[in-house]
Amino acid sequence: MKSKTSSEKEESAKYAQSAIEKYRLSLESKTDADLMDIVARERACRGWTSERSFFLAALRVVCASRGVAYCWG
Repeated sequence: MKSKTSSEKEESAKYAQSAIEKYRLSLESKTDADLMDIVARERACRGWTSERSFFLAALRVVCASRGVAYCWG
């Protein structure tokens, strides 16, 4: 497998940041109860993709800004 060039890495990083921002903006419009439901749903989800990691990053930011419990352990 060929490693990414620095230009490709930069593009990937830009995409990740834009995806996280897109999800953050979408989640900002949710109520705290909605966020708690989303967190509960995500706890049960075992699938993993890059896109889901962007969604979870945004969810973590929004929950933290509102004081909604996010972490599960």
